[in-house]
Amino acid sequence: MKKASELIEQVFISIDSNQPGEENYISLFRSWEKIAGTDIASHSIVKEIEDKTLIIEVDHPGWSQLLSIKKQGILGKIRKMFPELEISRIRIILS
Repeated sequence: MKKASELIEQVFISIDSNQPGEENYISLFRSWEKIAGTDIASHSIVKEIEDKTLIIEVDHPGWSQLLSIKKQGILGKIRKMFPELEISRIRIILS
């Protein structure tokens, strides 16, 4: 079974678009495990970037709480790895 990040990457590759930052957008989805850590990444996915906000979906309220605790550190990693995306907030939603 393919990871969601791989499926998303295939969708973006199939779209004939040269939007600025598109490659970084795809890389962020692909790098979620590296950014959040294996445990958090196995219970969450990057859903969207909207108005400089990274939207993360988690599968249990406990993971939402843990992600909230680690939010500033994760945001710092994202800003360092993908400054051109200008992510300034993280919003967590429960699936």
